[in-house]
Amino acid sequence: MEINEEVLERYHLNTCTADERKQVEEWLFSAESEEVDWSAIKEDKACVKAAIWHDIMPALPQESKVIPLKSNTYFMWKGAIAASIFIAFVATVSFFLLREPAYLSETTMLNNSSDINVKHINAEGYDVSIGPNTLANINNFDGVIDLSGSILISPKEDVSLTFKGTRRTVILKKGQTYIILKGKNDANKIIVVSDKNLLDLPPVIQKQITTQFDI
Repeated sequence: MEINEEVLERYHLNTCTADERKQVEEWLFSAESEEVDWSAIKEDKACVKAAIWHDIMPALPQESKVIPLKSNTYFMWKGAIAASIFIAFVATVSFFLLREPAYLSETTMLNNSSDINVKHINAEGYDVSIGPNTLANINNFDGVIDLSGSILISPKEDVSLTFKGTRRTVILKKGQTYIILKGKNDANKIIVVSDKNLLDLPPVIQKQITTQFDI
């Protein structure tokens, strides 16, 4: 079949037959294609071929992109980093899970069986001086204190304490020092005072506290 102006025009308009389309495309790809009579065509051969190529280029297979493969070293380091993060996470969670129940169930025991000497201790959460013949337990979970005797206490954090068997609750501030007195039998005789306010107490109790704790 001769490739001429009419065939090329039909090809442009997509009205050519399947056989004509095949012949035109073979002519385009052939290095030794027959010459076309261009006498009646205003455009030159290069322009016509360029227009045809413009039409058929979208239908041609696209060049595949080559994606570089990552080395084994990359995956080894990636896996090692992920494993390290996971291990650190598990260790942190385990620390708090194991630590929390022990802390919540802990009771601070303050005992001094001496008749004359004061016992000084650095307990978890408190710096305490325990007066003679004093027994005290502080439940760090519910903040209940069971006290018989006298203590001089400095909390390391703000804490709320409720005296066992009573509705009496006191707030102890971090960094401040308090004197707490409670008789063995009378729950109503509870004295809680800051060491800065000792002068507010009756003289007899002031003397007892200053002598006992060497204030």
